[in-house]
Amino acid sequence: MNMTKLIFRYELLQLFRNKFLAIPLFINLLCWGYIIISYEIQPIHYEERAAAFYQGFMWLLLLNLLMIGLFAVYMADKDRENKFESLIVTYQVKNTEWIIGKWLVTQLYALGITLFTILVQISWLLLGKISIGDLVRNVLYVFVQMEGGLILLISLGFLLGVLLKNMFAYIFIPAILVLTLGLPFDYTGVALTFDNPRVHLLTPFDYMFIQSPYESIWGIDRVFDATILHQFIALLVGCIFILVTIVLFRSNRKVQREKKIVPLLIAILLIPTIILSGIRYVQYDQAFKQYVTTGEHYVTGFEGRNEKALAEWEWENSYYDTYLDNTKYEFSVEQMDLSALLKTDNSIKVRSQLTIRHNGDAPIKDVYLTLHQALNVTECSSKSVMTCSRESDFVIVHFDQMIEPGEQFNVNLAYNGSVLQYRDEGYVGHSFIQNHRVYLPKEAGWYPLIGKRQLVIAREHNNNYVQFELRNARLVEDYPTEFTVEIINEDSNIPLALTIPEVEAGIYSGTSLYGLSLVGGNLEEVKVGQTRIVGHPEILNGAKNAIKKNQQAWKFIEDWLDIPMTPSVIYILNDEHYYLTRSTPSQEFLIWHAEGLEYVDDSIIAYEIVEYLTNEYASWENEDVRLLGLAMEWSITSHLHEMVGLKNWYVSTWGIPSEVSEVPEPIDVLNGYEDRSKEEFNTVVKFLYTQYKQLDDKSIFDMEAALQKYEGVTNE
Repeated sequence: MNMTKLIFRYELLQLFRNKFLAIPLFINLLCWGYIIISYEIQPIHYEERAAAFYQGFMWLLLLNLLMIGLFAVYMADKDRENKFESLIVTYQVKNTEWIIGKWLVTQLYALGITLFTILVQISWLLLGKISIGDLVRNVLYVFVQMEGGLILLISLGFLLGVLLKNMFAYIFIPAILVLTLGLPFDYTGVALTFDNPRVHLLTPFDYMFIQSPYESIWGIDRVFDATILHQFIALLVGCIFILVTIVLFRSNRKVQREKKIVPLLIAILLIPTIILSGIRYVQYDQAFKQYVTTGEHYVTGFEGRNEKALAEWEWENSYYDTYLDNTKYEFSVEQMDLSALLKTDNSIKVRSQLTIRHNGDAPIKDVYLTLHQALNVTECSSKSVMTCSRESDFVIVHFDQMIEPGEQFNVNLAYNGSVLQYRDEGYVGHSFIQNHRVYLPKEAGWYPLIGKRQLVIAREHNNNYVQFELRNARLVEDYPTEFTVEIINEDSNIPLALTIPEVEAGIYSGTSLYGLSLVGGNLEEVKVGQTRIVGHPEILNGAKNAIKKNQQAWKFIEDWLDIPMTPSVIYILNDEHYYLTRSTPSQEFLIWHAEGLEYVDDSIIAYEIVEYLTNEYASWENEDVRLLGLAMEWSITSHLHEMVGLKNWYVSTWGIPSEVSEVPEPIDVLNGYEDRSKEEFNTVVKFLYTQYKQLDDKSIFDMEAALQKYEGVTNE
């Protein structure tokens, strides 16, 4: 022990004398200074401080692992060629004392970088709206991520420094980082054919997430427990590596005690390492298998829109082709009363009463309701004589007597079960009820939906490891429903929000054409005009600013096309959950992501509105539909700010020569209307859009014929 202290003091003194070792600290200081200053100078913040912190933290963690790993190789190797080691081996120095003394100094240096990062984190996050409890969890998360990874890389660096007597010891550190992080560090959440996502567990820090561990209103709660386990395993592996280093270092200097104790310690540490690694593997494997089971249950073959599309653009079409819920259901839910108990183990218990109306033309006996198959129906009853059966996601209500057109009836449904679902290779929880985190999107089928509805779209995809791609279906209601919802949450401290407003504590009431999506976390709610905004407290000012930019365009559409556009509620969620619902086909309820708020400008607003109004991706193969969309974009953008003429805008946008012959004829014709007056241009574009929406097959839209029809109508 005395010799270990001697070596430790000597190496620590050498460390303090080495001016170059201040470079990693200086790099960290410079990077964090840039990240913090670039965030704080913004007049309006569109994302949380914690989000900005973790965006920088993940990259700096990689850089620190590289720098400290190389430093560890240097510490293990630096005395090999000088006279000091030759001198010290003549004394009674054990391998353990020699290696551990130098290893502890390296760990102390790494700890200094960790503590500096935590100091930055605490100082910065305290400027925002974060509770002390959340701050402690975030600090602990950063500490275990850094220390677990650094201990592992330092031990690995020592092992390489002892095993390899040349520059390859240094090369192996970046090579191993690339190997272990190269596959999961793709930000896509979709493993390709060669990339088994389970292998992503073999990383020096926990990286079982997409882009960032931080999830807006849910913080780091999803990854916290798994990260603690993952990094404890990394700590154990690091200890095993350094013990193996001692075993391999200078066999001629081994004493009898080292020969017996060190291998025994390695064997002892291997037992908890294997057990905990198995637990960590099972944790992810359960999520991944549930994701695979979901996809395999719903997967269908790819059917191209035509042979050319199938041959040339199968992947693109399968990704961008958006399924529409075009079925017109014969029944509607006029009123729904729900009483839901949310349990923190991802389960739910619900009692519901539905008032259903028959809107069809013929009597019918069977009524279909859609409820996710993981939810077990415990009661299905009605005042009328009926029976119920279950088929996958469908609850079939069989009446003894025919239900006549226009008739209303009640159905009582009670059910319970797990709501936990996954997307993106099991990385992202699609629906969940846990401590500090609640998310029950409509697409999870957590409450009864009328008709036979497809909750999930899964398509064959031979470029993916699982051989399919999976996304949420688009669920469109034909009629509004009057909802009354009572939410009882076991985690009573977590704020909740629903797509209908809260009228009193735990009671929500309102009429919605969209339906119900429930969210709970570190959120607040504000109102801008008639729109409710639900999001993290730090980004609400940025969200309000973005809403105001959009409201002018929404009002213009409502006055111009007589189409309701202003949403009643907007959730601000993280990127992954935004992308899961990016094709939500109801303007009544929107999900935005915090990072996208900052980049909202007039052209993007116009494009997204037109995308919603047409929302028939297949029809854009028709050039006339594309031109109609561009004309609508120009009209919306020109309302928001001064614009050049339609033809000049088209030429500048598409980068073509300004000769008339290069401009499509419909644009040239529409430009003539615009030259007369903006009002006439808007009138003709509204007429064209009305003609387009009336078509059952939008891909056959003919602008020339529609313009001729417009001329005929106006000349009468």
